[in-house]
Amino acid sequence: MPDAAPVRSLAPAASVPTRPPGRSGQDDVYQWGQRVGTRWADEMSVALVRHYGRWASGWRWGVGEADLGGGPVHAGCCPTDSMGSPEQTLAVVTEALIEWRGWLEEFIDRFDRFLPLVTDDRADVALDAWERAVAHLVTVVVDRTCADGGWEHHCRQVLGWFLTLAGVPAERHAPLVERAVGGRFDSFVPPPDRLIRDVAERLAREVTGR
Repeated sequence: MPDAAPVRSLAPAASVPTRPPGRSGQDDVYQWGQRVGTRWADEMSVALVRHYGRWASGWRWGVGEADLGGGPVHAGCCPTDSMGSPEQTLAVVTEALIEWRGWLEEFIDRFDRFLPLVTDDRADVALDAWERAVAHLVTVVVDRTCADGGWEHHCRQVLGWFLTLAGVPAERHAPLVERAVGGRFDSFVPPPDRLIRDVAERLAREVTGR
């Protein structure tokens, strides 16, 4: 699990820009965030990936209309809202990175609940196993992202992760998820349980060919 010490040892940590005072909606603050803040966050992302690996790139994937919106990270938003003094900014980076890592590890545990999937010659058994897994994962993503702006993109990503670990060839992922989900989930709209069940059933039938 990442902690504050490695984050503060990275090169961008020595040159954290200080956010100008004022509301995030002010033009000068907004422009600072778009130019200075975002450029620094990009540099920190590169440094984190070099230090920890590709998984670390998700630290900026915030809930709703964040810097990189539609994700599960609550610790940070965009540079104009999440950056302050260098000390405050580095604390946010560390917290966001830890939160993202915890989310990934949580999914490993959740995947393990369902994998390997039950194999059975009876169609209803295989379908039920897939339906329960997909409905569970979608529900978890909805809850974590608050079904805010862009949440459906992270939902698709999580389903892709699950398909990968279930042994479904990568070239099938996008078509399978599109046929099950395409156009049915909307930003800012929590899907009702019946829709989640229907999406889970569709994906289960697509995967199993039942």
